[in-house]
Amino acid sequence: MRPLFLIALVVLTSSPVAAQRSKRRCPDALVDSSAGGVPVYQACQVDREARQRGNAPRLEWTPPAGSLRDGSCFRADVRFVVDTLGVPEVATIRDVTVSNVDFEQAVRDVIPRLRYEPAQLNGARVRQIVTYQQSAAVRVISGSSPSGRPSSSRPPRC
Repeated sequence: MRPLFLIALVVLTSSPVAAQRSKRRCPDALVDSSAGGVPVYQACQVDREARQRGNAPRLEWTPPAGSLRDGSCFRADVRFVVDTLGVPEVATIRDVTVSNVDFEQAVRDVIPRLRYEPAQLNGARVRQIVTYQQSAAVRVISGSSPSGRPSSSRPPRC
């Protein structure tokens, strides 16, 4: 009797009804007045989330020399809307977490070149808010070993 109850519990929690309940806890879609009232969805509201295609372009950024120390980490998390063609809407870029304004600008400069598979809801392409995260770790090497090669220590993890 007990194993049957556990199986029924697992089936109920993984059913489409349970999935619909979890989606209901997600906030309502936002209506973007600047885009003619077209809704913007969050990841929890769509059937298939927007996914980045290909590799992200390289950042054009050099760490600031004056504030470098071994183990420096730079991070930028930004949000923006991906349209129904999979293209980021530059006017919607908003900062979430930024550790350095120059690094943030380098990340913002890359966003227009990103491409996504658009989000889908009920088989139709929809606009979705995505978060794009970039980080960089800096390893400062001063001096050298007797062999003339840098030490083999690992770079910091951000």
